[in-house]
Amino acid sequence: MSNTTFLRSDRRTVTQLLAAAEKDTDAVSVFMAGCTVADTEAAIFVVKGAERIAYLKALCERQGMLTDKPVTGPKCNLQRPWEQPE
Repeated sequence: MSNTTFLRSDRRTVTQLLAAAEKDTDAVSVFMAGCTVADTEAAIFVVKGAERIAYLKALCERQGMLTDKPVTGPKCNLQRPWEQPE
């Protein structure tokens, strides 16, 4: 069995994931590398709405799943020209 993950061509950038999540009617959209939780080691959660984002962030912090350190680069980077759709 291969450990290689193949991303759908329409889900390769943050911009594409956010666009897909925007079409979803759920408050949280989950993008997994596998098909189910059983075959997934990583997932991206897109939370919609400032209050829901604040709630989930605080919940993750209380559970010890989130610190305030940046993943990479600056803590807030709103300008990402390399991810603009073509």
